[in-house]
Amino acid sequence: MKQILLYICLSLFFVSCRKQVPLQFSTKNYEARTKFNCKPGNCTYVHLEIPFASGPEAASQTINKTLFQFISSKICFENDSKTTSYDTLARHFISSYDEVNRIYPEDAIAWEANFKVLHKALSATTYQVVWDYYIFTGGAHGLQASKVFFFDMNTGDTISRKDLFLNYEGFKNYAETEFKKQLNIQASYTAAGFTFEDNKFHLPENFYETDKEWILYYNPYEIAPYVQGASVIKLPKEKVQSYLNPLHFKNESF
Repeated sequence: MKQILLYICLSLFFVSCRKQVPLQFSTKNYEARTKFNCKPGNCTYVHLEIPFASGPEAASQTINKTLFQFISSKICFENDSKTTSYDTLARHFISSYDEVNRIYPEDAIAWEANFKVLHKALSATTYQVVWDYYIFTGGAHGLQASKVFFFDMNTGDTISRKDLFLNYEGFKNYAETEFKKQLNIQASYTAAGFTFEDNKFHLPENFYETDKEWILYYNPYEIAPYVQGASVIKLPKEKVQSYLNPLHFKNESF
């Protein structure tokens, strides 16, 4: 009887230990480069910095799938076969350029897909991924942009922008005040060259935390013509703190 109880206790102990294994992240790099028409400073290449989640299977698989789908949506071409491999995505990008180079060698300007990433835990429950990326596949110009994800580390699900805040409207009003102040907007948004829908302010698709600030990052085309570039607003962390949802931003050591 004692042996049975000991076995049960040990089993419960090991199950408990397995449940407490934290989600962990590392960075994996993927590179590919064409062998054709490649010169120093002018060579088609792919550079992907990818956060990789490991640990609890359900959460890590959900996060990894979400991140892969984003990268795939940016560098995958319509005629590419489906894949779940970053290596294959990179090779497809290069092979697409090589085909253009074969058919139109005089027009085969070097392509580029360059994804740089910063990622970190914001609390014991919330993980932030920030990509800064540049893509060029010919044409007048490439696209320099950012993409931000917030993940629930318990489930692996993405956290919506509104869920990050306890007082979303209050934060939006504060952000608008800073937007006008930092960009010196005196008249309407339209008069200042911005294309907010119905001339009404809205928060960007991407905002994220740094060591000292929260960054509001409007990608090119999001609220202004491409020539105006990205619109970036920096907000002190201490000013933003009161608006944040404590479910995602607890002051915990981890």
